[in-house]
Amino acid sequence: MFQACLLALAVCMDTFWGAVSCSMNGITIPKRCALLISTVGTVFLSISLFCAQLLHGIFPESVFRYAGFAILFLLGSTQLMKKILTVLFQKHRPHWNWKALGLVIDICFDETLADADGSKTISMKEAAAYATALSMDSLASGLGAGITAPRIPICLGLSFVFGFILTVLGCRVGTSCRKQINLSWLGGVMLLILAFCRL
Repeated sequence: MFQACLLALAVCMDTFWGAVSCSMNGITIPKRCALLISTVGTVFLSISLFCAQLLHGIFPESVFRYAGFAILFLLGSTQLMKKILTVLFQKHRPHWNWKALGLVIDICFDETLADADGSKTISMKEAAAYATALSMDSLASGLGAGITAPRIPICLGLSFVFGFILTVLGCRVGTSCRKQINLSWLGGVMLLILAFCRL
């Protein structure tokens, strides 16, 4: 139960800090978009968790456990170094041939780029790209977390609720903040805790 709750919270932390960042830059995320963001994130996580169940039946438990540790450890470490990776990306930002894919990748490093039309309000189309970008780590996290089948519905339910609440809360926090704060590394810490739980 602890792992299911921690995984759901960890994969939703990006949506919270993304909403904070957008709000501090004057970008509004309507509640209907927050609902879409939460839904997309939960769908990504469900695909990952069910794939993990299939793989669990193929590979030995020891292999699956250590592979899960490696995946979560890598994701957690990447989250901790996100600020450095973002600076490097912005210095060497490539040109994308596929604009939709390029937008998703850009949002991974700067959530405010979700407002592609500069309207200062995230549309449903922009929310879909935003949600896809922030849910990419859910695909790998679910594979590595080792959540048992009976806990999957709980994890997905929590992911949906956390995703919506944290997006709305992030918008409010960003509006009230006068100074830029960045605690996005908390998600990385949670993933590292999950990684060591796998051992």
